[in-house]
Amino acid sequence: MPAALKRRGVLFAALAIGVVVLIFGSVQTTLALWTAQADGPTSNITTGTIGLAPGSGGGSSFTFPALNGTNMLPGQSSQAVLTIANTGSTPLLFHLASAGPVVSTPGASVSIKLSGSQTPTCPGAAVPLSDAFTATNAINTLTDIDGTVVPLGVDASTTWCIRAELVSVSGQTPATFTINFIFKADQDRP
Repeated sequence: MPAALKRRGVLFAALAIGVVVLIFGSVQTTLALWTAQADGPTSNITTGTIGLAPGSGGGSSFTFPALNGTNMLPGQSSQAVLTIANTGSTPLLFHLASAGPVVSTPGASVSIKLSGSQTPTCPGAAVPLSDAFTATNAINTLTDIDGTVVPLGVDASTTWCIRAELVSVSGQTPATFTINFIFKADQDRP
């Protein structure tokens, strides 16, 4: 066998060994980056519960009876204080995620302007409400709300004044409706 072929064979063999070494080296390095071991605490780990209770309800969905509409005329409004309590075992952050009217009169459609403030009492109807969530028009359905995120400690509560103003009614009149609210709550982690 000529010397040039021998050198070429030795060169290919050396190259193949180098490639194999690089492959195994990179696999070991990758495994080292993805594997770790540590001892955990010797004490018990406990979890908490999240519980939000708007009004006398529980859970994230709430129909506010004080804002039900019957025989209202456009421009009229109703407002009431809503107490929201943390019934869980951990602090939480919550906000109003969506709200809107549910019409029970067949063939009727309503547009409602919803607004709210974090206050223990409701002011006069001419005073704007805005710091609990941005005033929003909702027509016949739940509408996304730009709600302020509010922290709420364990066993704590807050009060909001919520106003529902009837903007318009179409179809069958007078229309009867309720207002549904959907709240979103998350654990408040340090």
